[in-house]
Amino acid sequence: MEWYEVAIVLISALFGGYLVIWAIPGTVMSAMVALGDVERIVFIDKQLAKNLKKYYDERGYLKPEYQLYTSIGTRLFGYWIAYPFIKKRATTQSKKFRLFMWINCLGMWSLVGTTFFVCLAKLLGIIP
Repeated sequence: MEWYEVAIVLISALFGGYLVIWAIPGTVMSAMVALGDVERIVFIDKQLAKNLKKYYDERGYLKPEYQLYTSIGTRLFGYWIAYPFIKKRATTQSKKFRLFMWINCLGMWSLVGTTFFVCLAKLLGIIP
């Protein structure tokens, strides 16, 4: 094996390992936010949303079209993927919130990384 093939396999294994470890807790956390109390996504929106007026009416209530569990889950996954770039928007100093976001951010990026490096390994013929 060439050095780049070893590097691709090791990086794939690293991303894949975290993905396997994160898969069940990540699923549970996303289900808790998307299917649970709407106050969880309200808090996350207030911390990370760029334009709150898009999601909330003039009285501060979440608009009905953004209360669907699918809309909440999609928004949550977007926050998880974008967190390294939007973390400065957060006004809370809560370590629990930061830890929650970083764990899930790394989980989402490990999904992206695993997919990319496994496809790359297949294209290069490293794995059958």
